[in-house]
Formats: sequence, structure tokens, C-alpha cells
Amino acid sequence: MALTDTTTAIGAVSELLKNRLASGSGIGTVLIGRPESARGGSGNRFNLFLYRVSFDGHMRNVPLDNGQAPPLWVVLHYLLTAFDDGDDSDSKAAHELLGRGVVALQELNFIAPAATDVALFSNPEPLKLTFDEADADLLSKIMQGPDEKYRLSAAFQIRPVMLAVQGAPEYAPLVQTIGPPGAQGVVVLPSLGPQLLSADPERFQAGQQLELLGTDLAGYDEILIGTTSFPSTPTARGGRATTVPLGNPIAAGAYPVCVARTLASGHKRTSNAVLGRLAPIVIGAAKIAPLHATGTLRDGSFRVTGSQLGGPNASAFAALYRDGAAKLLLEPQPGGTATLLTFTVSLKQALEKGDYTVIVRVNGEQATASPVLDWT
Repeated sequence: MALTDTTTAIGAVSELLKNRLASGSGIGTVLIGRPESARGGSGNRFNLFLYRVSFDGHMRNVPLDNGQAPPLWVVLHYLLTAFDDGDDSDSKAAHELLGRGVVALQELNFIAPAATDVALFSNPEPLKLTFDEADADLLSKIMQGPDEKYRLSAAFQIRPVMLAVQGAPEYAPLVQTIGPPGAQGVVVLPSLGPQLLSADPERFQAGQQLELLGTDLAGYDEILIGTTSFPSTPTARGGRATTVPLGNPIAAGAYPVCVARTLASGHKRTSNAVLGRLAPIVIGAAKIAPLHATGTLRDGSFRVTGSQLGGPNASAFAALYRDGAAKLLLEPQPGGTATLLTFTVSLKQALEKGDYTVIVRVNGEQATASPVLDWT
């Protein structure tokens, strides 16, 4: 893209924020302008107000290439105001809506513009979103005048936004592919690729956030746990995070975990892998029917419920633990599912009546919870 396209970058940032805020919060109406201009609308809505443009002092003298005049690096300061269906920005519903908007903005963190966004794609740095203090003095100065009203708002800034100076040299289009003209070749990317350093935590459960830390992770919108793909979001530490939903049938076990993105060619680019250990979740253990008694011994069946239990192809077992020792190790019966395993204690394996702690392992990973089974 031509550097002269960056002259419209300020408006492009506002449009980008509008679209990302709408998709991240689920509120489709996002207006741009002074807060008072959003009055008179219908339905829940947000208003974005660009109230200040400042120059980035840290990058004032940073050129794109040595020997060239530096471009203008600006910082854009915005106010986010929420309006409820009743046109009020100070109601309980508006406050709840403002919280949703702030969370949606926080999830943006580092913004990597799409290649189709010609005004921002040449920006050599990802756009960084940080929150500012929106105290009473700031809001009072901005919202003054006969038509203005003090409205609770959240303040944030976007930096660094590049504006190419007049007469800046133009560069040849970026090389995107290698191959015959008109053919889709190998995509050329501006780094050697993402490098993962660790998973935090290494051992996790469904419903718990897994964060991957490393370098060059911006724009990688997938996390692969084994071969299963989950959407990823940026984190405050520059990593990528995901959460395995509680209802997902993926089995417990130790997996190679990496970040991934799909290139324009349709190929998927991945990072190196780190170890992630997904633990099974055990909710309870209970007898299926009355046990068969032989004196003080009991035989019969019991059922373990939970999630990530693996199903029929998993390497699973349950240990019945009592008086400081495992009394019996059992494999599940055929027909198990990701949420239900059935175990049978045969007549030859009959156990003394009493309470037993049930310890479950699936593919080498032990469940955190060990319920007590009434074996009487």
C-alpha cells in the first residue's frame, strides 16, 4: 500500500474501533461524534468521541528508514459513552453496558489491522490500546456548553498511529508471494514466526483460561490443543489465551499446544509447540444398583460422571482408595463417553463394605477431585 494512504489513518482508526467494539460487545449500534449527538437514538448503543490528537514524544524522531524524514506519529484519545434504550447514560443499564464496552476494548489490547485497511496496514507497529483516567475535571472540560451534559465515560488512547509526511518516498508494493505471475506462491511474512516459551498454567481444566507466552504472537487468532482448534484472544502480557468450554468433548491428556493463523493462501501457519496438560473433571461417583453381598464383601458396579473423561478410546482407570492404600484398580466398561464412565467390581474382586475414595486418571492425567463412593 502507498504511504500516502496513511493520511486518512485517523478516520480509519475510528472506523476500526467502531467495528471491533460492535463485534466484541454484541451491541450493533456504535456512533462516532460528541456524546450529545448520540441522544435521540433507539436501543442500547455506544458513542466514540475523539476528543484529542497528540504527538507521540517517544517516536517523534523515529524514521521508517535511516536518512529519511520521520513521519508524524500521533496518539488518539477517545471517550466511550454508553446509552441505554431510554436515552440515558447514567442509569444502571447504561453502567452495565459501559462495562461491556470496556471489556470489549480491553480484549483488543494490540490491534493488527487487516491487509484491506489501506490507511493502517502500512503502520509498522501494532496499534496499542491503553486506558486513561477519565476524572471529573477532564469530563467537565469536554462536556461543557448549553447543549452538553456531564456523562459518565471511559477514556482510552490508541498509539502509535503513523501519518506519512508530504513528499515521503514511495516504496514498491510489498512482496506477498513468490512464484509465477498470477499464481499463489509462498506468503512472505515480516518475521521468522511466533516463538512460544511457556503455557500458564501448564496443567489446566476445561473452563480455566490457558495463556501462551512468547514472542511475535500478534495476529495469531487460533490455539491448537493437539489437533483441536480454539479461538484465542490477546492478553495483557502480550500472550494469547483461550478457554476450553466445559461442554467440549476433548479428552484429558498431555498435548502439544501452539498458536496458529490462516494465511491468505489458505495455508495454516503455526508456532513451535509447548506442553499443555488437560486434566479430567470428576463431579461424582455413585453405585448404579444395590450391591451383591457375600458376608462383609460387596461386588457390583458404579458410575463416574464429569467431563474430559475420554470415552471408549481413552486410556482410563479408577483406583478405589482406602486406609492409605489403593485396594483395586479398574478399567471402565465398554461404551464410556466423555462425561460418563462405568466400572464393575466382579465377584472375585469383591471389596469390604465401607467408603472408598475414587481416584480417576485419563490418558495419564489425574482428576483434581476424588469423590467418596459409598460401597455398602
